[in-house]
Amino acid sequence: MVMNILLALALALLFGNAGFNADALVALTPANETAYVEIMDSNVPLAGPQHLISGTTTQPGGSGAQEPVQPQEPVQPQEPVQPQEPVQPQEPVQPQEPVQPEEPVQPEEPVQPEKPATLSVAQRLLQRTYALLTQYNAAATPNEKKEVLEASNYSLGNDAFRKKLLNDMGGAWEAMEEEVVDATQYQQGKAMYVQVYMSGLSTDFTPVVYATMNPDLSGNQWATNLVFDEVTNSWMEYVKKHPYNDSRVSYGMTALAKEGALAELTQTMETSENWAEVVVPETPAEDAAPEAAPAETATAAAPVAAVESEPVAQAAPQPAADSTPAAAPATQSAPETITETEAA
Repeated sequence: MVMNILLALALALLFGNAGFNADALVALTPANETAYVEIMDSNVPLAGPQHLISGTTTQPGGSGAQEPVQPQEPVQPQEPVQPQEPVQPQEPVQPQEPVQPEEPVQPEEPVQPEKPATLSVAQRLLQRTYALLTQYNAAATPNEKKEVLEASNYSLGNDAFRKKLLNDMGGAWEAMEEEVVDATQYQQGKAMYVQVYMSGLSTDFTPVVYATMNPDLSGNQWATNLVFDEVTNSWMEYVKKHPYNDSRVSYGMTALAKEGALAELTQTMETSENWAEVVVPETPAEDAAPEAAPAETATAAAPVAAVESEPVAQAAPQPAADSTPAAAPATQSAPETITETEAA
C-alpha cells in the first residue's frame, strides 16, 4: 500500500494539482483495502485524509455505483496425503521338484492254494463221528434219530453209533499208524485198530477215540491202553502196572458213560504218572541206522585185541546159559494185558 501512495504522489507532481483527479488516486488502491490519501483537489477543503472504503469507489466515467465484490470462498485445506505402505518384496518362487514317474505296478503272484492237511487215522474217525452226531442231534423225534443211525430198535447208544460208523467204513476199523504203535512203551509189534466210544449222556454225547486189537465189533471192545487226546492231538498210553506181575492194566472205556467223566479223564491224563504221551519221532528210525557203521569199523580195525580176549569170550556163554531160564518168565509176561475189573 505504501508503494501505491508513493506512486500517487509521483503522479501528482508530474501532472500538477489541476490535472490530477483524486478519483484516479482512489482507483489505484487495490479492492477491499482501506487507503488514506491526501485530497489535492482545490474544490475539496483540506479536512485531512479521508477514509475510503473499497467497493464504493467510482471508476472514471462511471455512474458512481458498482456491484459489491463477492467475497471469495475460503480455500478448503487439502487432506494430508497418507503415506503408502511400503511394498513388501515377493518371496522368490521355489522351483517345483520334478515329478518322479510312478513305478509300474507289479502283478501280484497268484495265491497258491494251501494243501489240505493230512489227517491222522484218529482225526479222520473223529471227523466222521462228529458229522454223524450232528445229524443225530438235528433229528427232532426218536424215529428220526433211529433213521439217522439206521438202527433196528430204539436203543440209540454206543452200539448203534459204532455199528453205523463201522458199516460206513466197510465193516472194519482203520488200523493205527505203524510209527505210532512203535512209539508206545508196551504195545510195540501189535496190530492196533482205531475206534470210537460215545461218552456222556445220550442228550450230550462226546466222541472219544481209542485203540484195541479188534478190527471190528468182536472181542473185548472196551478195554484199551491207548486213548486219543483231542485237545492236544496226541495219543496217551495207560502204563499202570499190574500189582501181581509185570503186565499192564487196561483202562475200561465204559467208565466214560457217566456225566463229567471225560473231563475228569482229561485232567487225570495231564497229571497222573499212569498216563504217558506217545511221542512219535519226526525222523524215521531207519534213517539213523548208518550212524552205527563207525562203531563196526572201529571194531574191525583192532583184530589183535579181539584175539587176545577170545578165551574170555568162550567162557562167557556158560553163565549166560544158566541165567536164561530165570529171565524168560519176566520177558514173556511183559506183553500181556489184563483188564482192570473195577474199570469195567
